[in-house]
Amino acid sequence: MDGVAALRAVLVANADLTAIAAPDNISAGPRPAGMPLPSVMISRVSATDRNIPSPGMTRHVRERVQVTVLARNYPEQKALLRAVRHAAADRVGLDVPGVSNVTIHTEAAGPDFMSEDTSIWIGVQDFIVTYTETR
Repeated sequence: MDGVAALRAVLVANADLTAIAAPDNISAGPRPAGMPLPSVMISRVSATDRNIPSPGMTRHVRERVQVTVLARNYPEQKALLRAVRHAAADRVGLDVPGVSNVTIHTEAAGPDFMSEDTSIWIGVQDFIVTYTETR
């Protein structure tokens, strides 16, 4: 389990988000071309283990995780980004399978853009996900 999986667990558990994008369309990693829209891709940007003396059996990890939304039009893209932020922002003290003490905060939001070839509207929201994992 890592920050990507923890964030996905939070997103697929949110009814407002899954009313827009089905849980099967919220994935860790890239989605193949031609998959149904709207969809959400979650990927790791970077991760750092906190180095502390005598850490014991656990370690604290800080990950920057990027959520990329793919939509059929601009209003759907904006609604999807709002739902993602609402579902995940400022979540503190969560436990998900494999990690504990999960905290999720919003970080920078990326640009809005459109893939001309596929007519897919794309938006990006970054999150900082911290958690404790067993060594």
